[in-house]
Amino acid sequence: MEVVYVVVVLLLALGAGFAVMAPRLRSHRLHERFGAEYAHAVTAHHGNVREAEHELADRLTRHRQLKLTPVDAAERDRALAELRGLQALFVEDPRQAVTRAEGLLDSLLGTIGYPEQGREAALSVDHGGRIPAYRAARQTLSTPEADSEELRQAMIAVRDLVLALLHHDRTGALAAH
Repeated sequence: MEVVYVVVVLLLALGAGFAVMAPRLRSHRLHERFGAEYAHAVTAHHGNVREAEHELADRLTRHRQLKLTPVDAAERDRALAELRGLQALFVEDPRQAVTRAEGLLDSLLGTIGYPEQGREAALSVDHGGRIPAYRAARQTLSTPEADSEELRQAMIAVRDLVLALLHHDRTGALAAH
C-alpha cells in the first residue's frame, strides 16, 4: 500500500512541476521564435506578457493556415536583378530606390502568399528579427525630411527582407506549409 502512496505523490509532484514549468517553456519558445518582435508585442500590450503571448500564439496559428509557396527560380532571378538595379538607383535617387524596393517586397509577399491584411504580423512568425528594421524603413519612407543615412538604413532593411524571402525556401521553412 505504501508503494501506491509513493507513486501517487510522485505523480502529483510531476503534475505540479509541469504546471509551473509549462508557461515558462511557452514563453521561452515564443521569445526564441519571435526575437525582438516578442518585446514589441509586450510593449504593444502595455507590459501584459500574457496578452502579448496570446497574440503571438494566435499569429502562429494563423501562419500555419497560410498556403505559402516558395519563389521559383525564374522569379528569384528577376527579383535579384531588380534589387541590384534598385541598389544602383539608390546613388542617384535614394527615396525612389527605397520606395521601389518596398514595392518589390510587397510583390514578393503577394507571390509567396502572405495576406495583405496583417502582413507584418504574418511575416514576424518566420522573420521576427527583421521586423523592427522593416518598421523603421516604412517610417522613414513616410517621413519627407528623412536624410540619406536614414534612407540607406531603410534600403538595407528592405533588401535584407527581400533576400530572406528569396532564399527562405532553402531553409525548409516554407516547404513545411
